[in-house]
Amino acid sequence: MSQIRLCINRCQISCGKIIELSKEERKYLFNVLRLKQGDTLSIFDGKGRSFHAKIIDLKNIEVLREEKFFIEEPFSIILCQALLKGEKMDLVIEKATELGVKKIIPFVSSRCIVKNTRKVERWIKIAKEASEQSLRIIVPDIEEVTNFQDLIKIIDNGVLFWEKSTTPLVQSISDLNHDKNIYLLVGPEGGFTQEEVTMTEKRNIKIASLGKRILKAETASIVSVALVSFLLQSNLSSLK
Repeated sequence: MSQIRLCINRCQISCGKIIELSKEERKYLFNVLRLKQGDTLSIFDGKGRSFHAKIIDLKNIEVLREEKFFIEEPFSIILCQALLKGEKMDLVIEKATELGVKKIIPFVSSRCIVKNTRKVERWIKIAKEASEQSLRIIVPDIEEVTNFQDLIKIIDNGVLFWEKSTTPLVQSISDLNHDKNIYLLVGPEGGFTQEEVTMTEKRNIKIASLGKRILKAETASIVSVALVSFLLQSNLSSLK
């Protein structure tokens, strides 16, 4: 399979279809990658389907056949990330996508330095590019920013990470339903308040620790997704 991959999610993809490339896609394929007429690449729809395609001219590609590409995990991790300042949020979006999350929900909590943002479109682009790079066939959904109180109302199967917790992550994950969406809640630079943790516990959301050391918020996000993915994969392996 070609390692050149492009996400095209603006139209329905089917075998035999001719797809007109956007200006940005043409620039990427012809100016950056130096592809030419007759070259092939993989395209995917961001929802789980991948196809083999051929460049037929400087504006169009032809979809040749569907590819059976098994890269996504059977479980579903949703990262709920408090808004971070600067480029930290960009880093979290990129790495969480590479690690396989299905959705990212940005939110505002009490100690957030950033209280609002207009970067959702930017994050969608980052997630798309990270999916192309990491050979995924799904681009995570990036939801609009919500607030902490509204967020925890929709969660019935999740873990909030808090530096004062004494509950090991392994225990918290084992108590979750692995067949449902698993929500991971990571706080801002200043962490969660005691009041927010109490509110979370009342919703029967697990509270867990990532260890004895205090991690930066962006580090905690990446580590939490990686560890939970590993534990879920290990659980699946033990059942085989």
